[in-house]
Amino acid sequence: MASCSSHPNHIDLNVAPSTTRDAKVWRPSFVSQNRHLTVNDYVMMNDTTTVIVARNFLIPMDEMLLAVRSDEEAIDDSMAFSIQSAASVSNMADRLRARANEVHELTTENSYLQRMLHESQQEVEKLKEENDALLKLVSSYSVDTVRRLDMLHVSNKRILGDHE
Repeated sequence: MASCSSHPNHIDLNVAPSTTRDAKVWRPSFVSQNRHLTVNDYVMMNDTTTVIVARNFLIPMDEMLLAVRSDEEAIDDSMAFSIQSAASVSNMADRLRARANEVHELTTENSYLQRMLHESQQEVEKLKEENDALLKLVSSYSVDTVRRLDMLHVSNKRILGDHE
């Protein structure tokens, strides 16, 4: 199957169209020591990718602001940024945990409903069998009743004939 050129499997995140404003546009260079990041990379599943993204997360203005501050202020600001990042990751983890719980609850409910469906189907089959048995009894009773009614008519005619 031919690969479509508009949907490549490898995207170089450093490449961007050049414009006259290129010097004012910040593009982080998400590059590892041995390769570029691709669309198939995962931040959540690969420590190397996570480090690359985290290292390139600060934009140049942040680096310049940190450079003119004292070491103590830079450490405080870096720690504040780290805490904000950790809080963001913690919030993401909470959301993922909530979704995992929701998926677990839905899976449990689905299992319960499937069990109920199976039991209902078994009950329907049992009722169909009972219905068939009752239908046979009614048919037998009907045939027997018609035969007895015919016998009563014959007997009634004989009694009327004897009576006259």
